[in-house]
Amino acid sequence: MVKTVIRKIIILLAILLILGGLYILYQVFAPEIEYRIDKPDEAKIIQQVEKQETYTENKLVIPAVGVDMIIGTDKQSLDNGGWVQRLSSDSLPNLIAIHRFGWSNLSAEQKMKQTLYHVYKLREGDVVFVIWSGKKYEFTVKNIIESTDNPANDEDLVIYTCKFFNSSQRVFIILNNNSVF
Repeated sequence: MVKTVIRKIIILLAILLILGGLYILYQVFAPEIEYRIDKPDEAKIIQQVEKQETYTENKLVIPAVGVDMIIGTDKQSLDNGGWVQRLSSDSLPNLIAIHRFGWSNLSAEQKMKQTLYHVYKLREGDVVFVIWSGKKYEFTVKNIIESTDNPANDEDLVIYTCKFFNSSQRVFIILNNNSVF
């Protein structure tokens, strides 16, 4: 009788541990699974941004990886999008921080759109749009570097995220402004 109860408890614990492990794996790989199932249509996203005539929200859109997030100048913006940490002399975002892995309460689609999980899928020349103060600005990826130090302040725009879940190592995306003023 006691052996049966112990055996059932062990089986129940094993099932709980397996389910817990599967949940953790899902949290880690959900954005990749979502990306492979429903890869962003870069041309369609670019077309949607370009045909839009009025802009009411400050946003960052990276069509190549499906990012479409709200950005703002207060640190709370980092919880659901990007935190503009520095403005250029033209009052345009110059440095934007974004989470790479996101919160566990975000769906797989939200993790893809509101994080830089897919930072390593970006390539030189990829288009990035910044909607700021009612205007659209177009940038292209110039370079992607890893470092623990912020790059020089002379770049048009730098977007950065963590390399690993919890580390001081950062991934910096250096962008050139293609917009005509």
